[in-house]
Amino acid sequence: MVRGKINRTNKALADWADILTEIDEVSAELEDSGWETLVLHPGDVATTDAAAAADAGFRLLVPDSELKTLSSTVSEPDTAFDQFEVYRARDTNVRIFVVVVKSEETMQAVLYPVFYDPGTDRSFVETLRTEPEIRTTVSDLGDTRRCSFRHTEPALFLPE
Repeated sequence: MVRGKINRTNKALADWADILTEIDEVSAELEDSGWETLVLHPGDVATTDAAAAADAGFRLLVPDSELKTLSSTVSEPDTAFDQFEVYRARDTNVRIFVVVVKSEETMQAVLYPVFYDPGTDRSFVETLRTEPEIRTTVSDLGDTRRCSFRHTEPALFLPE
């Protein structure tokens, strides 16, 4: 499994600079429309399937400073990040997406990249097909703090 994860990450790195550019473009469009945005820059992206965890989905490891800002953003009163959008950024060796999670009440949006390798992550693909929801869990290196977002349409992450 470790070898598969390394290969998945190496495949994603080939497009990483382009993905970050796309995230910045989406963020700028949102800001032009009056949204306040927070862009996360994960140092690691992993997947967990329904057989391995009750909260199957994506796992993002972000710098402490970003997690602190995210924690502050999502814990504000009257904040519900209950909308999400998925932009298919790349569909080459790995499936790469830009995810936007929004709070309409506060006009705040959190953006981040996720990816998976359908060849390596077969059980995750099955989770996307069968589960009614998945989560993105964002944590720091020591896993001392976590924030989590629900995605109620996992099929959006499947190939078209």
